[in-house]
Amino acid sequence: MSEFDNADDGTDDDLDNGEQQATEPLVFRIERIAEPAATEAEIALPILPGEVAAETAAELIAAAPDEHEASLAATPPPTDVHDDEPTTAQQAVGGDRPQSARRVLAGVALAVFAALAIATPIMASPIFVTDVTQLAALTLTFAGLWLLTHRLGLLSVGHGALTGCGAVAALHSVNDFGLPPSLMPIVGFVAGFAVGALLAIPALRLPKAYLALLTLSAAVVFPIVLRQIDGPLPVTLDAEFLPPAWTGVDARDEHIWEFWYVVIWVVVVMWLLHRLLSGPVGRAIIATRDDPTAAAAFGVSVYRLRLTGVALSSGLAGIAGGLLVVPVNFTDQAQYPEELSIKLFALTIAFASTAIGGSSLLRTVPASMVLVLLPVWLVDREGWVTQGGWGGLVKSEFFFYAVLLLVAAYVRSYRSRGLRAGV
Repeated sequence: MSEFDNADDGTDDDLDNGEQQATEPLVFRIERIAEPAATEAEIALPILPGEVAAETAAELIAAAPDEHEASLAATPPPTDVHDDEPTTAQQAVGGDRPQSARRVLAGVALAVFAALAIATPIMASPIFVTDVTQLAALTLTFAGLWLLTHRLGLLSVGHGALTGCGAVAALHSVNDFGLPPSLMPIVGFVAGFAVGALLAIPALRLPKAYLALLTLSAAVVFPIVLRQIDGPLPVTLDAEFLPPAWTGVDARDEHIWEFWYVVIWVVVVMWLLHRLLSGPVGRAIIATRDDPTAAAAFGVSVYRLRLTGVALSSGLAGIAGGLLVVPVNFTDQAQYPEELSIKLFALTIAFASTAIGGSSLLRTVPASMVLVLLPVWLVDREGWVTQGGWGGLVKSEFFFYAVLLLVAAYVRSYRSRGLRAGV
């Protein structure tokens, strides 16, 4: 008796007995004898009553060889996982040349940076060195904003206030608690980290716009709170930031040691941030930005990771605040107005996002240069700052920011259109 007869008989017996059984799979093994090497296919067939089962089985059996051949045709040929690695012949003609060229360029850039770091404070005027020292410190504020906007996909319009929190906490740790001035960046990090976490805990449980609104509120309130704490006058640092004897720097040239101290802090922190974001934590952060649902499915705690990212971003701004006290030796409410947070955000969008110059962390350097050196350049232009009318508008600082953002928007739009067109 064939398998089809067994199927029909079993079904008829069940129907005669009046039992309603659950659908059970019946597996048919089909051997293709026409080919030299026999191919087997398994077809799961539910038991159906009467002649319907036989007709359905016959249709599935007839279609099985064609479906198997179609699946074989659709299956791509096996590929070697090492196909993309350069062969010996490719290496002989320079298959690894791009990587070597990259290393050479990185070495040259590092050498140039080291030469500038050594020569700038020695050859330039003290006022210019002080400006460049503040520029280097604010690079960490832009790095924190870059982490928040580009990697986490969140918005903050209050990093100026977070930088001020780090500066005020660092200065009072020296004046009120007697800590050495060399620990001010660490105190600034703790203060910025704590304030950022305090703002992020409720905001991250709500839509993303709430974090931007809370940080903007902090930027507006911070100068008022600082005025109530320290009064209307600047608060000076009750300690001297003198160069150590082993540096060979004279005490009258303290601006040289202050520059080197800030630059060393910035380089170390930027390197640590780069290493952190190049590993599993960085990939998890990008996953929470691109698809939070999928990231959560793979075991990533989206809320905790975002909370840690916002706090770390704020901590970087706090380090910048602690370093800003080093060259100026005071804090003042006029240093951290709400306009500072808006400028920081605008320059981050223009430089440190995918708009101008890619998305590298090093794009924070030109953003900091514009923030610090543009007002100095405008003041040096005689009559530009005080000029009124349309001429004064064109020569104002905010007009330059508006033009920069407009150019960034057009560049980003052009790039997006080119990517959609496959260019």
